[in-house]
Amino acid sequence: MSTRRADGQPETEADTKFFDLRAEGYLGPIDQDGNPVTDGEAVEILNRLQEG
Repeated sequence: MSTRRADGQPETEADTKFFDLRAEGYLGPIDQDGNPVTDGEAVEILNRLQEG
C-alpha cells in the first residue's frame, strides 16, 4: 500500500483525511483527527494574521 507520509509509515485515517483535504486545495487549519477547522480560536488567529 502506498503512503503520502514523509516517514513511509502507513497512513492513519487522520492522515488520509489530512492529505485529501490538502490535495483538494484546503489551506485552513486541520485538527488532530484530520478534520477541517472552520470556527474557533485557530481560525480567528489565522484571520487576524491574514489581515496584517
